[in-house]
Amino acid sequence: MRKYVVRFMVFYILSIGCLLGIIIYSYQNKIDRHNEQVEIEYPGVWKLSDEYDNRNSSYMEFLHQKNSLSILKNVYKELEKAELYREYSRQILSYHEYFRGNEKLASGSYNDKTEDGYLTNLTVLQMPEKMISEKKIEQHIEKGRCFTLKEYQRPLNQEIPLIAGYDYQKVFHLNQKIKAGYLGTENCTFKIVGFLHKNTRLSSELNLDETLIMPTVSKMKTMKQENEKILMSVKCSGYFCYKNEKEYRQISNLLKRIRRETGYRYVIPQMKWKSNNLLPMTTEKALIFMSLNLLLEFIVVYKVLAVNTRKVKTLVYKTVALCTSGSIFANVFLRFLFPKHIKIIQIYSSDFVAYMIIVFLLCAGMIGLKEKRT
Repeated sequence: MRKYVVRFMVFYILSIGCLLGIIIYSYQNKIDRHNEQVEIEYPGVWKLSDEYDNRNSSYMEFLHQKNSLSILKNVYKELEKAELYREYSRQILSYHEYFRGNEKLASGSYNDKTEDGYLTNLTVLQMPEKMISEKKIEQHIEKGRCFTLKEYQRPLNQEIPLIAGYDYQKVFHLNQKIKAGYLGTENCTFKIVGFLHKNTRLSSELNLDETLIMPTVSKMKTMKQENEKILMSVKCSGYFCYKNEKEYRQISNLLKRIRRETGYRYVIPQMKWKSNNLLPMTTEKALIFMSLNLLLEFIVVYKVLAVNTRKVKTLVYKTVALCTSGSIFANVFLRFLFPKHIKIIQIYSSDFVAYMIIVFLLCAGMIGLKEKRT
C-alpha cells in the first residue's frame, strides 16, 4: 500500500505543476488575444473609443445606417446620466475670413483660398461645465470672464461664447464676434468673452496659449440630419474620470450595458492588473468559491486528523482526504512562492480546483483498481 501512496504523491505533485503551467499559459494567451488591454492606474481617465474604424468597416458606414441617429441619441441619454462622464472633445473651427494671426495658431489649413474667401482651421476644445470647474479655468482668465450656466448646451444657431488662449490677444479683441463653421454647420456666431493667462495648461502636455475653449452645445431645431449625426457622435466620444477600482468597474459595466442594449460598439478594455501585492483582489464569485473550497478542505482534514485513519475503510475517502490536505498546502505554498502571479491563481481558481477534483477522482479510481487486483 505504501508504494501506491508514494506513486500517487509523485503524480499529485507533477499534476499541480502541470496545472499551474496551464493556468499561466491560458492567462498569457488571454492577454495576447485582447490588444485593448490596459494597465489600470488610479486616479485616471477613460477616453471613449469605438470599433467601427477597422479593415472591414468605417465609422462613416455606421453613420449612413438608417437607425444610427436613434442609436446615438439612446447612447447619449445613458452617458448624460453618468456622474463620471465628461463631454469633452477637441474639434476644429472653420474660420472663413482672412486670418491675421500667426500660422502656428492654425491646425492644417491656413488662409487657403476658397469660393467663399479663405479657410483657416482653428483648434477649439469643447468642455462641459463640470470640467471647466474641475480645471479651474475661471482662475486662469486674464481678461474678460468665464462661461455662465445659461451658456452651456446652447443650440448652434445662437451666439456661442469663446475663451481664447493668450496668443489670440494679438488676433481678436474682447467681445469681438466672429463667424465660423463647426461640425458641418456653417456661419455659427461666436463671441470672445475672455483671454487666458500665458502658459495656462489643461495638463502637463497641453498648453492652452494657442487654443480656443467653448462650452458644450446642443442641436438646432432645424438641423440637417447628417450634421446632427456628427454632433451626436462627438457628444458620445468624451471621457470618464475615475478615482478607484470601484468607479472603474462602474464605467465598464455601464459601457457593457450600453453596448448590449443599443448595439453601439464601444471598445471596452480588458483590465491588466498590477499583481505585485499579496492582498487578493477577486470578484465576488471567486471569493465565494474559494471560501467554500477552503471550508470543505478544512472539514475533511479535521475529520482525518480527528479519526484514526485505520478505521476508515473506504480507499477513495483516504485518497480525497490526502488530496485535499495537499491542496491546502499547495494554495498556501503557491501564494508565497509566486506572489506576482497571485492574481493569475485567483482568476483561474475555479478551473484549477475543478481540474484537481478530476485528477483526485481518477487517481482514487486507479489506486482502487490496483488494490482490488492485489
